[in-house]
Amino acid sequence: MNDRQHCHKQMHDLLRAEYDCAGKLQLVLAAETEALTQRDMDALERLVGDKHDLMQNFEALELRKQQVLEQVGFGRASRGIEACLDWCDDHGQLKRGWQLLLDRLAQCQHQNRINGATLDSSRRYAQQALSILRGESAPVSLYNPTGASTSGHDSGRSLAKA
Repeated sequence: MNDRQHCHKQMHDLLRAEYDCAGKLQLVLAAETEALTQRDMDALERLVGDKHDLMQNFEALELRKQQVLEQVGFGRASRGIEACLDWCDDHGQLKRGWQLLLDRLAQCQHQNRINGATLDSSRRYAQQALSILRGESAPVSLYNPTGASTSGHDSGRSLAKA
């Protein structure tokens, strides 16, 4: 087996493993969406662990992919993988697989952002409810330099003291 064929096989196996891992992540994110909707904290806690495990798997696969790229002389540049795929795959099969992987990862990223926004909204709602119970004035939503919302609140009288 020559270098190109060996590289093709390694990249095929790695891209397939990443694609499968991304598919598992999609399932976990869908379950997380459901758990957020149902406010199932036990499921959310389990799913956070599942996401963590999958992300560790992605990191290991990415490290292995970078090692393969360096072994065949394409380095760590972002364009390195595309150049490598062009070099070792005359038929474009790997390039199509790479694009499918990127598409699946974009879907995962989108769903993760939605879940994060849902979680943030629930957190703010709970903080507002606690502020009311404590007799604090309603928190004022502000934005920090990164665009994330923050809240400042004034102390007031607690409902328990009222």
